[in-house]
Parts: sequence; C-alpha cells; structure tokens
Amino acid sequence: MTVSLSAVQENLICLLSYSDKHALTVRNLFPVELWGGPNAIIAPRIYDFIDRYKKPPKDHIADLMADKLENKKNPREKSLYEDILLSIKELWASGLNEEYAISQLELTIRRQSMRAMAVDLAKLLQKDTDESLDEAEKLLTTAKAQTASVFNPGLRLSDKDRVLDFLEQQDACFPTGIPDLDKRGFGPTRKELWLYIAAAKRGKTWMLIQLAKMAMLHRLKVCHVSLEMSEPRMAQRYFQALFAMSKRKEKFTVNTFAKDQLGRFTGFDEKEVTPSITMDDPNIRKKLERRISRFGPRMLDNVFVKQFPGGSLTVRGLIGYLDNLESNERFIPDLLIVDYPDLMKIDKNNPRFSIDEIYKELRGLAVERNMALAIVSQGNRSSETAKTVRNDHVAEAWSKIAHADCVITYNQSKSEHKMKLARLIISAGRNDEDKLSIVVSQNYAMGTFVNDSVLMTGDYWRNLPEGDEEG
Repeated sequence: MTVSLSAVQENLICLLSYSDKHALTVRNLFPVELWGGPNAIIAPRIYDFIDRYKKPPKDHIADLMADKLENKKNPREKSLYEDILLSIKELWASGLNEEYAISQLELTIRRQSMRAMAVDLAKLLQKDTDESLDEAEKLLTTAKAQTASVFNPGLRLSDKDRVLDFLEQQDACFPTGIPDLDKRGFGPTRKELWLYIAAAKRGKTWMLIQLAKMAMLHRLKVCHVSLEMSEPRMAQRYFQALFAMSKRKEKFTVNTFAKDQLGRFTGFDEKEVTPSITMDDPNIRKKLERRISRFGPRMLDNVFVKQFPGGSLTVRGLIGYLDNLESNERFIPDLLIVDYPDLMKIDKNNPRFSIDEIYKELRGLAVERNMALAIVSQGNRSSETAKTVRNDHVAEAWSKIAHADCVITYNQSKSEHKMKLARLIISAGRNDEDKLSIVVSQNYAMGTFVNDSVLMTGDYWRNLPEGDEEG
C-alpha cells in the first residue's frame, strides 16, 4: 500500500512537534522548503524553536502558532490551524509508530525533491542546448544523491564484528603485480579513487592495462573506458600484455634487479626476452583465436573495453553506460578504469571547476557502486622535463589530488628511459606510508609495464650512467 504524501507529512510534523528521539533528525534532514500546505507555515516555526532550545516544542506549539489561532479576522484560517494542531496532538497521544514514521523520511525527501526540481528540469530541457542538457543531468544527479540513506548510525568502536575489518583492508586492495605496492595496500580499492600521473606518452594506458590484467587473473570484473584510444587498439594492447606479443619478431634486452638477502637493490642484471607470438606472423589470427577460446571463459569474459569520443562523455553518461552493462549484459565491474577523465566533457568557460566536479562525482560513483576506480591524469608541461614528478605537476586542477585516495606518479630520467627503467613514487596515500619510490623495469614492445621491481635505495643512482644523479 502506498502511503499518501499528506499522511507522511502528518507523521513527520508530529515527530517534529513531540518526539524527543526524532525531532532533531527531522529538523536537520528535511529541508524546510519541502513542507507543503499549512505545514509550510508550521514547520519553520518549530525549526526555530528546536534551533534555540534543542528539543521539540510539544504543547508549546500552540504558543508558536498564536497569531493564527487568535486570528478573528479570518475564522476559516483559525479553524484550520486549530484542527491541525489538535490532530497532531491526538496522533501523538494515540501512540504514533515513531520508527515507521522516521523510515518514511527518506522516501519523502526523494519524492519532494523530484517535484521541487521538476520545473527547473522542464525549463532546461526546453532550451534544448548542450549546456542545458548538462545542467539537467546535474540536476538529476543531485536529486539522486539526496536519496542516500542517512540513518545508518556508522561504526561503533565496541562492535567487534565490524570494527576490526581494517585488518582485512590491505587484503581488499586489488593487486598491481608490483609487490612493494601490493603489500602496502596501494592498489585500487573498492570505494576509492586511484590516480596515476605521468607526462605525455609515458605509458599511462599501459599502467591501467597492468591493473586490469592483474584483476583478470584474480577473477575480478573490469570495465575499461577510454576517451582517446579506439577499441581495436585497446584490444591489441591487452593481447600484447596478456600473451607477451610484440609487433615484430625480435629479441629484446630488459633489466632485472640484483638484490641482497633482504631484497634490497644492489645492481642491474640484463637478460634477453623473446616474444611468444608476433603480429607479423602470417598465422597470428589463428594463434590469437586459439588463445581467446582457451582463456575467454576464465578471464576475457570478465573484461569490457569501451571507447567514447573525447569531449563527449559526462559522468551521467558513464552512469547510463554502466546501467546498460548491468541490465543487458549482467555485468557489474569490480574495477572501473577511466582513461582519462580530463578528456570528458567539461565547461570550457570554467575548466578547472568542471574537472574538479568530474573527479568528485567519479569518486562518489565508486563509493555508491562499491567498486574500485582507477584513472590517470597527464602532467603539466614542467612534468615533461622533471626528474621527479610531484603533485603540483598535475595538469589543470590541483584539487584532483584532494579527491584521490592514492596518487602514484611516473618518473623517468633520460638514462632510465634508455635502460627501460622508471620510478613509481607514492605521492599521496591515505592508507599507508607514502613518498616511497619503487623502481620498475619495463618492455612496452611486448606489452609489459613491469618485468621486475625493487624498492629504491641510495645505491640506485650510483649504478646509473655517470652524470644521471638525483637532482
């Protein structure tokens, strides 16, 4: 049975007037502009009373409405408010089901919010411009956000069944395949935003594919959204990473790290690697088809790659795409990859604010859908020549950093580039010690973001070619 709006508001105004337990909840969570009819006159006066005395007015509500109850010039209005106050008092005296009444608050907020914004929504749609459509989508997103439950009391520190869940939090981190990141919990994590910053053409997409590959190996579902690379090109890179495939048949030299008994860096070792398959092989299609048939049900079925044109995708559009995946493909990602949000549709008149809003909404999306979100951002011009990329090298809105739970930067000197080495610096992390540097050896020709890795020590720079010290 559907409860009428008037009945719900009658219950809420009763709680507001008499309930020691719930009056402040109603006052704080139910916006005054959502009250309708005579309650729109009564409620603000009760709000003022509660703000002043921190308790419901109870029978003093008659004093708050004295001007209406003593209005002899308008007997109809006087009678109306007398009936309303008497009805509220009788409802409370009859034993109002407070828990049921407060449970209706969320539903009422949703219904009234939708109605309140309907007029503005209609006006925006009538304008029929790209800008007005974006504003309409933001309006809908805001209305949806207002429906989130606020009655969960949170975590009581004496609740042993839940309070010690942080002990498993590190295990909840999705693997990156880089041990020093994984053991410190710096991989993508559900309900968190993982941000990777690198200069242009420094392998941002390869890093994201590394995350996706490791997620696949652990039977997690991945949705990879790209705003700059076509779906066929993305598929090529995935197969390079998964099957050690190169474009041509040739051997490659890569570095591995010599380590002492404690796993500390002591030097470099070189080795040659040979691709298992190459794209110039005349039988490459058949070889890949066999691999797809073999690994598809176990791994490849768990990945969707999707391209959107740069400058066209909004957060609302992304939500619609994810809803479609869930409805039509029964696919709910554990890890969402967006490559990269800076290329989403932004307000050209205020790009920094627009990008800030996108990052904020994306993190909210991760929280709402209980998924990990991994994104990349391009460094600014100074990051191109910087030996160490810092937070202030991020392009456009520095506030991106504030929205991210983990920030990792990609760093590479000229000598490191020649040796296929790079440093990953945990630039910011909420869950563990940050500012650590991890050295990785790479071979993009075979789709390998990381061949080997080691925690950087002071000996590292001394082992690089002369003249390439840290600076």
